[in-house]
Amino acid sequence: MEKVKYISMIIAVFTQIIGIIFLFIHLQTALILFVIYGISLAVLLLALLRLRLKEKKEDESNDYRDY
Repeated sequence: MEKVKYISMIIAVFTQIIGIIFLFIHLQTALILFVIYGISLAVLLLALLRLRLKEKKEDESNDYRDY
């Protein structure tokens, strides 16, 4: 899961920067890059949500408030 987070972060950063540059050069390529940027952000969000749910599940199973 860590690799997915890092790869999607790197893709998001590079596609955003290159997309802004391509706005002035070739509009169609820039739009494709921004779509890829949006997909990578969605993947990153899903990975972070999955990690948060996993941590919450572990916290619930290790709850010692009753003692």
